[in-house]
Amino acid sequence: MSSLKFHRILIPLIAPLWVLGQEALILDGVSGYPLEGVALFDNSKSKAVLTDIDGKAPLNIFSVNDSINIQFIGFETLKIKLESKQLENGITIALNPKNQTLNEVILSVARNATSRKQIAEKVAVIDRKTIELQRPSSGAELVGLSPGVRIQKSQGGGGSPVIRGFEANRILMVVDGVRMNNAIYRSGHLQNAITINPNIIERVEVVYGSSSVGYGSDALGGVIHYFTKSPLINSEKKKSFYFSSDFSSANYSTINSFSSELSFKKWASLSSISYSGFGDIRIGKNRTHGFENWGLTPFYSNNSRTFYSPNQVVNENPLIQKNTAYNQLDLFQKFLVQLDDKNQFILNIQYSNSSDIPRYDKLIEKRNGNLRYAEWYYGPQKRLLVSPKLKFYPQKKLMNSGRITMAFQSIEESRNNRSFGNLIRKIQKEKVNVWGLNGDFEFKYNDRYSFSYGFEATFNKVKSYGFGKKLIIQQNEIIDLAPSEPFPSRYPSEGSSYDSFAGYINWIWDFNPKLTINFGARFTNTNLYARWKEYYNINALLDIVNLDSKALTSTLGLTYRPSEQIQWNAIISNGFRNPNIDDIGKIRESQGLLVVPNPFLFPEYAYNLEFGLKKYFNQSKNYISIRAFSTLISSHIGRSYYSIFSDISTPDNNTIIYNDEEVITLANRNLGNRYLYGGSIDGSFSLSIPLKIRGNISIIDGAKSLKYGPLPSISPTFGRLFIQYQKDKLLTHLSYQFSAKKNVEDYSNGGEDGLEETPLLSENPRVFEGTPAWNELSWLAQYNFKDSTVFRVGLENIFDVHYRPFASGISAPGRNLKLGVNYSF
Repeated sequence: MSSLKFHRILIPLIAPLWVLGQEALILDGVSGYPLEGVALFDNSKSKAVLTDIDGKAPLNIFSVNDSINIQFIGFETLKIKLESKQLENGITIALNPKNQTLNEVILSVARNATSRKQIAEKVAVIDRKTIELQRPSSGAELVGLSPGVRIQKSQGGGGSPVIRGFEANRILMVVDGVRMNNAIYRSGHLQNAITINPNIIERVEVVYGSSSVGYGSDALGGVIHYFTKSPLINSEKKKSFYFSSDFSSANYSTINSFSSELSFKKWASLSSISYSGFGDIRIGKNRTHGFENWGLTPFYSNNSRTFYSPNQVVNENPLIQKNTAYNQLDLFQKFLVQLDDKNQFILNIQYSNSSDIPRYDKLIEKRNGNLRYAEWYYGPQKRLLVSPKLKFYPQKKLMNSGRITMAFQSIEESRNNRSFGNLIRKIQKEKVNVWGLNGDFEFKYNDRYSFSYGFEATFNKVKSYGFGKKLIIQQNEIIDLAPSEPFPSRYPSEGSSYDSFAGYINWIWDFNPKLTINFGARFTNTNLYARWKEYYNINALLDIVNLDSKALTSTLGLTYRPSEQIQWNAIISNGFRNPNIDDIGKIRESQGLLVVPNPFLFPEYAYNLEFGLKKYFNQSKNYISIRAFSTLISSHIGRSYYSIFSDISTPDNNTIIYNDEEVITLANRNLGNRYLYGGSIDGSFSLSIPLKIRGNISIIDGAKSLKYGPLPSISPTFGRLFIQYQKDKLLTHLSYQFSAKKNVEDYSNGGEDGLEETPLLSENPRVFEGTPAWNELSWLAQYNFKDSTVFRVGLENIFDVHYRPFASGISAPGRNLKLGVNYSF
């Protein structure tokens, strides 16, 4: 029997929280659903009872001070001592599922709670315990804790997840059932994941592979679903307060978070405020790769929004990556109201606002041997989410339970740059408003058939502005900006919109006790509208674009369980991604290459075949999981050379004059069929009661096109190994992570992989090395000093190794001392 560690809570998820006297209500601690068939018995087993279909069991057979064992397959066993108050008023108890068992509940795949043994997809869960130990500094680093997920960064405030060779708008990010992807999620690298505050996250589920049936467009590579914490209704403790503080020496960062929870008979509240301050990042000095100057910052720009300096500045310590500092404020509020025994209302409010975020990789870009940019920064990145949700449990024939989720999101971001020797600051601003409505419902037809179905409607409204302003300087202070000058906006200048409507159904058929068949289908209709103003347009032929597309996607999954310790998985699925405003209408320059709008894009489709085997040992404590997959991408959207025939600024059809420079024009185009394949191995083994080892390795490759070259975002082989020791109040582990080399010939032609960020072997002609292999070792420890106090200490990158993850424009931190404390009262 596993060690017993539970907490009694009054979870307000699906059932009345003021239960009838002398009844126990037993819930799944993850999904909140009632558990039927849970055994409650005393030590002598002379008194015993099972919960009914509603998860309820009478307590009148027990007496005060009886020790009651609560046991259910796939869940940790709980033992409580029955108090008179509990016997009189009843009690609600949540059982925690055992980690990595076939009965573990997964919430994301079918958009409803489903047993892992019924799911063929690979799903990784980052639980609260892992989050509290690792203390990731952003929502991006949080996802990086999942096996097989790589994080790309271009600046300190960055973090773009990559799953199975798919990145950015080919991965869907979801928070509490609301899609975060919007009309301007780009195909390159993006940093929107940093607007998720890890301190408010209860768990993260990462679904690998195409998931378009449940989530629609963008879910080609997978889904990242963040689940935020919820307050407890009618808790024994009516007021609770939590404070946490974390420090990291590599960038002298501090993250302070405070939250409060109020619990009443029919409603509860959870409030949180978090402030993060990050300094400039110091890189490792142990250069095992052999390149003495790669990654150093010998010069930097000390210009800012308010300070002017005409020349680059010598960096006294080149190991410090100047212009990587930023700060961020995160607010969170959630209300739960129990309307009656079958209806619950939830109001979820999230707000994130950053400072200016310098774009480090652009600020070290050179022209004629000197730094090119005096300024290049993202303006404050703001995200507001207001999401009311209604959960209801009618227990009808075709609807056991359901939820209606409404959402409004407001996103603001900007890009600001100015070259040395130029007083004009180029500004591009974007504002996106997103309205969403989701309906998710489920019912169980009988013991063998269960269904989930629903709909989704989203509407995106995009406003994009572009202008230049001349600095007005007094000594070194920027005292004002002159009136605007015309400059191309990043997206269609007259405005654009992107909306979609979809319906889906998912059917799970337990053919027999060993075989489960899962079939799902989704129909999506998407409309895109964009319009450009006549003046200062990159392409004079651009006016109005109106694209309407429809897609039918499906998934067929099989799970076969010859025993309780083995599960075979097979999946055939297809997904799609409709081109969004960023794909069709973006204007963006980098390294002399200018991406321009292309209104003649069509959706891309992914056809996926996947097989997997999971073997459990020693009553599910130990396991090994093997996966192999292949994906065919049809009408793949990628960057390629693009001619603007209406432009006469240069005699060459492949170039134009932009920002006073001659640049080569590229555009997103449908490049035909592309093919990628790969596999992964994950495992966990308990060497003894306190000692456990777990690890993972991911391998992926893509077939090269003779015409268009390699696929972007194909990671070199990478993996991680953990050795964990836990005894009494101490939890500690060693972490070893590694990545293989990425060769030059495997880099994409469109610039997405950042070949220019790798070691330079020759200046003329410019020859690069590709990303060197690297590895690093880290140590973390956590000590529960008291029930209310937890101390943490860690040393990351112990050997102070310099390395830069593939496709990143910034080097990883060097040796990093981490200190932290949690205090609850």
